[in-house]
Amino acid sequence: MSFEQHFRIVVEKVFNYWPDLKLAVEHGMGGRNGQQTAIEIMEYTYNYCIKNDKITEGELQDVIEDLMDQEFNTLCDDNSIPEICKNLLRYLQMCKEEKYSEIEAEFQRLPPGKEWLRGAQIVPICQDDSSSDDEGSDSDEDMDIDENEASSSRSAPAREKSPFVEPEPGWTTVRTKRKN
Repeated sequence: MSFEQHFRIVVEKVFNYWPDLKLAVEHGMGGRNGQQTAIEIMEYTYNYCIKNDKITEGELQDVIEDLMDQEFNTLCDDNSIPEICKNLLRYLQMCKEEKYSEIEAEFQRLPPGKEWLRGAQIVPICQDDSSSDDEGSDSDEDMDIDENEASSSRSAPAREKSPFVEPEPGWTTVRTKRKN
């Protein structure tokens, strides 16, 4: 197997473990074909990494941020894109150096995950059969996530939270988890 084939497996693994992308698909941010769009973003990222020499983390980050913005109307405010870019470029270098056993050892330490990008079709959880794929068809109510509900199941007292500023209509805010 060539380094390109090994790297394709790495890219698929990284994208399958990226919760922001999965949430964007599940919440219908990419329309009815969101899962296919996610696969296309994964393929584009793979090709971009393989066909360009000396890519910087910043360049790759700009590419993925633009794709998430254009295809899913989503800005990732949780630092996941820089982390993904750092790991993709590190694994790309490791593949070029044929350090496949080291990559496999790292992946073995990950919790078992479902290969949702190549597996079963994900149906968006907020899909409305009466709506079309027009940009204006998304409802703010479908995308609201109440941070208080998410933290109410924790037994530790919640920290003081920064005030939430509602994004512009059509945008989804993704934040890091707060540790207690």
